[in-house]
Amino acid sequence: MIFFGRRGGPARMVLAIVAVGVLGLLTFVVYNLNHRLDNQQQVNVTSIGVSQDIVDVNDKLTGQLQQLTELTHTAQTALDSTEALGPLLTKLDEAITPAAAMLAQGTSGAQMTNEQLQNIQSILGEVQNTVLPLVSSAEAFGAQGRDLLAIVQGLVSDLEGSVAAAQTINQMLPLPG
Repeated sequence: MIFFGRRGGPARMVLAIVAVGVLGLLTFVVYNLNHRLDNQQQVNVTSIGVSQDIVDVNDKLTGQLQQLTELTHTAQTALDSTEALGPLLTKLDEAITPAAAMLAQGTSGAQMTNEQLQNIQSILGEVQNTVLPLVSSAEAFGAQGRDLLAIVQGLVSDLEGSVAAAQTINQMLPLPG
């Protein structure tokens, strides 16, 4: 190739300078790309770490929401069961009031009929059946729920014992007339 009138002289020099310039430009581009890729890699690693933290917080919140949902369901069940106790306790009060009045008047005429005792016992059975679902609810509410459950179960147990004792006494007494 002839450049500037001589074979190979200045042309080689120009080509060599151009080649060195292109290599320098490519080196700069590769170095710059490598530096930017390193920065992007660091950003990606940081982003993945932050994303994992967000996923962990989301999982924790989902777990707490599940617990809250279960607790709400337990509370609703407890409220429903407690609400069902109201009419039963009223019915029990109505059944026990005549017996209490007879006992308050003295021992004469204090004999209760077996029908009255069976009525009281059946109401106590209904109360007991209504209280049983409250056991799991009471456990979910901790000490306060367990205390309330213990009081209600003790009341039912005491009343059942009183009815059984009254039936035994009633069977031992002579029939009127």
